[in-house]
Amino acid sequence: MKSAGKWGACVIVLALSFSAGVSRAQTAGKMDADSGAIKQFAAAWSDAWNRHDAHAAAMAFVEDNDFANTTGVPTHGRKDLEDHYNVIFSTFLKDAHRTDTVRSIRFLTPGIAVVDVDWQMTGARTPDGKDNPNRKGLLTWVVTKQHDGQWMITIYHESAF
Repeated sequence: MKSAGKWGACVIVLALSFSAGVSRAQTAGKMDADSGAIKQFAAAWSDAWNRHDAHAAAMAFVEDNDFANTTGVPTHGRKDLEDHYNVIFSTFLKDAHRTDTVRSIRFLTPGIAVVDVDWQMTGARTPDGKDNPNRKGLLTWVVTKQHDGQWMITIYHESAF
């Protein structure tokens, strides 16, 4: 009787170990898929920005987003952000082009990630109209996975160096 109990306990331990390993493998596979989706999302956002499409760029953000540009000027909400993009795309960044490269993705939960994006920009001017060539910096995003599976920017902070 004692031997049967030991075998039963071993079977349970092995089953739990196997299921935990399978769960970790599924989680790692899910994170890989989400990382790929976030990279595609970042490329699509960069493309909208380079087309100077204020609406498309703003639609990559959740409705109640928080945004801070390189000078620390904040906006809150998609409408204010779209207005901001309309201004910069029609003035000092109207000829600008950016290249964005995802540096890292850190998942805080399965539906929340922090994304660091290296950016470089050419063709920019300062707000007063002077050439401002070869700008570069870092974007730090908090992205959230929506009910439809799409990733969107919730918090956006941009620095230049």
